[in-house]
Amino acid sequence: MKGKMKWIIGISIIAVIIIAIVIMLQEMQFAYKIEEVKEINYVTLVKEEKYGVIDKTGNIIIEPIYNGIQIPNPSKPVFICIGEYDKEKKEYETKAFNDKGEQLFGEYDKIEAISVETNIETTPYEKSTLAYRKDGKYGLIDLEGKVITEPIYQEITSMHYKEGTFIVKQEEKLGVINLKGKEIIKPEYETITSDNYYNEKTKNKTTGFIVSQKTESGYRYGYINYRGKMILHTEYTELERVTGIANEKELYFIAFKEGQAGLLKNKKMILNYEYEDIQYSSLNDVFVVQRNSKQGVVSKKGETIVSAEYDNITFGGMYINAKKGNTIHLFDLKGTSIENKEIVSKTATANNNYFITVDQNDIYTVIDSEGKIVIDNDYSYIEYLEGDYFIVAKDGKNGIIDISGKSVVDLAYTSIFRLNDTQILQAEKIETKTIDLYSSNMHKIVSQDNATITTGENYILLSSDKDFAYYDFSGNKLEAKEVFPDNQLFAKKINDKWGFVDKNGNVVVQNEYEMVTEFNEYGFAGIKKDGKWGVIEQSDHKIIQEPVYELEWTQPNFIGKYYCVRNLNGDARYSDDIAKDGEKE
Repeated sequence: MKGKMKWIIGISIIAVIIIAIVIMLQEMQFAYKIEEVKEINYVTLVKEEKYGVIDKTGNIIIEPIYNGIQIPNPSKPVFICIGEYDKEKKEYETKAFNDKGEQLFGEYDKIEAISVETNIETTPYEKSTLAYRKDGKYGLIDLEGKVITEPIYQEITSMHYKEGTFIVKQEEKLGVINLKGKEIIKPEYETITSDNYYNEKTKNKTTGFIVSQKTESGYRYGYINYRGKMILHTEYTELERVTGIANEKELYFIAFKEGQAGLLKNKKMILNYEYEDIQYSSLNDVFVVQRNSKQGVVSKKGETIVSAEYDNITFGGMYINAKKGNTIHLFDLKGTSIENKEIVSKTATANNNYFITVDQNDIYTVIDSEGKIVIDNDYSYIEYLEGDYFIVAKDGKNGIIDISGKSVVDLAYTSIFRLNDTQILQAEKIETKTIDLYSSNMHKIVSQDNATITTGENYILLSSDKDFAYYDFSGNKLEAKEVFPDNQLFAKKINDKWGFVDKNGNVVVQNEYEMVTEFNEYGFAGIKKDGKWGVIEQSDHKIIQEPVYELEWTQPNFIGKYYCVRNLNGDARYSDDIAKDGEKE
């Protein structure tokens, strides 16, 4: 008997191991790594509306003679140059070159970078993959020219918001492949779109696909997950993944059949197809449903919280506002009726002791956990900060008070908010373009008129047309050599004029400028004289461009003699065009 039990246990262990190996192999099939750009070696040059390429020392690599330039990966010397428009072919001529001016991939009819849209800051193209055309069909190659797929597709485009994944067309049908050429979805659909799911941990890795097929009754939609597994067949007239629910094992869908909406969890029906509409409230993790033009609220399990008998449902923090006729009925998120009808909104804060409420006249107050009012001064807005501090607004001005109601930052600002993920508060007065920075204990760090603010990887830069300074994320002022430890020279203001000093404070470049910038990672700094900007290099302190540029930025960036501008998409380009008739770029 014992021997038999051991045999069963052994078989079970082997089965578990086999299953684990199968799962691992499946994951490996669909796994790919998005290349990171850690160094910018090449940037786009624009001159008189023509485009070329310069390297990080400012040398011209590709002359600015093209209608456009694509740099798929700015760390690698592969440049797609867009030439003249061919009226017969109805397309622009494209050629690829390296940093030596040698043509690349000339064996193909056409070569192009693949535009990509993401919800993360990145380059505007796929960074490791190019599309090529041969004999009228498209395939993929990497930047070294290695063939990833044969030219078997009618079209190849990027999947928006899922970098490294491509929509391919074959025989007028769409499918999906990844940058390894692995087929995720067979080309048998009319449309394929990303479900737009994203979270900070997995980013777009588990983003799935909404697919459709055309039937005699019109388009029908289904869902395929990121592994290529069909979760929902193409039988819905409309389909939407509820991306606000960040659980990759529990996929929620709002699906329509014959004009009626239902709710699915994976393949399981949560709400039948009997609603005109269903909307998810991410703040309260519930669904608003509408049936016969009346609205109600249900939980993720499909349980009724507020019956669908109200004209309109809105949320006031933790309260549900259910309007029927001219009367608003209040419920909590469990569906319990609220007796105090004056309060239409109650919002929890990060401090369990405090709640922010709003009455029917849009007046904000703060109550404690027992419901006692602790802040009440006819404020038109209150926002919890941390500890015992609150941002408040009244008569169009913002300030900060403590829990006793005492003002700790004057009610004098157009806006006050926490600066990104720092401990610093940014307070602005729009009429004077004044920026004041406050620490977490409400101490004013600095005040600057006509100011702009920039956040770096580990610093905050506050600048105007006359001054600039660096601060850490706690509000401590930083020396330039702390921010740029690899620099040899640093900006220094002496007697209201700017120059540069070495690490020991010795003046190396005389203080004769109205303004300067610190030397950037490329070894160039801006110098301003008589209202115009020029460029100096760090290695030998040589001025490589006398001040001739009229630029509107307080801290322009330079590579060689070229200054940085950005197009409408925010992509960086560099130019040495001098604005005419006093116009600025």
